Amino acid sequence: MAITLNGTTGITTPAITDAGPISVGPQGITFGDASVQTTAAVTAPGVPVLLVYTSSSTYTKPATVKSIKVTVVGGGAAGGSNASNPTGAAGGGGGGGGASIFIYPAPSLPASAIPYTVGAAASTSSFGVAPLTVITATGGAAGGTGPTTGAGGAGGIGSGGTLNVGGSGGNAGFGTAPIYGGAGGGSMLGGGGKSVIANNNGDAGQQYGGGGGGSAGTAAPRTGGAGAAGVVIVEEFY
Repeated sequence: MAITLNGTTGITTPAITDAGPISVGPQGITFGDASVQTTAAVTAPGVPVLLVYTSSSTYTKPATVKSIKVTVVGGGAAGGSNASNPTGAAGGGGGGGGASIFIYPAPSLPASAIPYTVGAAASTSSFGVAPLTVITATGGAAGGTGPTTGAGGAGGIGSGGTLNVGGSGGNAGFGTAPIYGGAGGGSMLGGGGKSVIANNNGDAGQQYGGGGGGSAGTAAPRTGGAGAAGVVIVEEFY
């Protein structure tokens, strides 16, 4: 049995063998068996739990959770290389992954496991399956390779969420002196690889969802920077 006093719940009675009246006074709560309770066990609101998933699997809601906030970020794409013209070309930066955010009240979540996907570089991340609201975030597009100047790749997009965020597109490379590779685009959580000058491989995108930077070369083929994988983040509120 629990009693609410002044908006506070959590006063738990001892075992009662007498069905007599319960009274409240300065001394506390007096029960029918003459026992008195003077303190309340008040439970503070739970601290949110943050779960970060970097590989695809399933999520099962805890029995006591009230709601969850889910953020999905798609993978960033790789930067372009100068392999098509080793003696004077610059790759474009890869696009950053998109993102989507949605809050699910606990009653809307099934008791069964909910699948989610964490996108690799340039791939889509998602959470849920119909009839549950499904949120997705596509990966960025790869940077171009020239033959002289590679174009920057487009950023990914988010969909299905209350807030959907597009990733930034990568910058184009610059294929005439001074030659430099284009910077990668950023996601909501990860920055893109920085621009590099000849002769260098492209800079890798930063976690999570950052696009790789393009390479730059005047004497040999160089590789574009790798895009960073996406992520699925679940925040549990109790």
